[in-house]
Amino acid sequence: MSSFTKRAKSLKRTHRERGQLHSRAHLGLLEKHKDYVLRARDYQRKKNQLKILQEKARNRNPDEFYYKMVNTKLEDGKHVIPEPEENFTPEQLLLMKTQDLKYVQMKMMMERKKVERLQSNLHLLSKNTAPLNTHVVFIDPSEGISVAECSTLSSYSPVNCNNESTTITAADPAAKKLNKMCKSSYQELHQRINRFNDLKRVAQKMKTQKDLVRGEKCKRISGNDKTPVTYKWQKERKK
Repeated sequence: MSSFTKRAKSLKRTHRERGQLHSRAHLGLLEKHKDYVLRARDYQRKKNQLKILQEKARNRNPDEFYYKMVNTKLEDGKHVIPEPEENFTPEQLLLMKTQDLKYVQMKMMMERKKVERLQSNLHLLSKNTAPLNTHVVFIDPSEGISVAECSTLSSYSPVNCNNESTTITAADPAAKKLNKMCKSSYQELHQRINRFNDLKRVAQKMKTQKDLVRGEKCKRISGNDKTPVTYKWQKERKK
């Protein structure tokens, strides 16, 4: 029976709703039944919500009081509770700055170890160092072969030319790959050195701020945008 019902529904003609008339086009699109259903459900939901709120207002105790009634503020139609300002004691501030300083010093030590590891692997080779894969071709002047002809006949490019012999470097793909890897390693080394210097400056500034929190008398000596501020404390004899 159910299969017959499904078959009858599949053969039924699809119901079509008419569109908006041309004379009423200025009124916009004609509302379809599915649009009406959505609008009606939204209306009923808001109506029920208002009914619940009105019932709560009728049953409210006039002596009822909550601190949120005083603390909350209305911003853009929403109730917002302002966060209380945290007042830390000098001991707590000193402890927090100490923890932050230790973290920065730890990151600085990690960067320094990575820089040392890269330097040991690269050995700080100079860029002007001649490549290892060289090929020497001897040219006899009596044969009348020039350096340009020799470079066209072979897969090597001339680098240094003399009267009797010419030194030519091989264009090996492995050498190109090695040079590319070396170049990327030097770039990484340069970035890590800069990062280490930045962390060092940050650690110096944080150490200075930590010393200033103690409240001891000091005198500012120097300092600008590039270099950290330097302070000089009065000498105190330690027992």
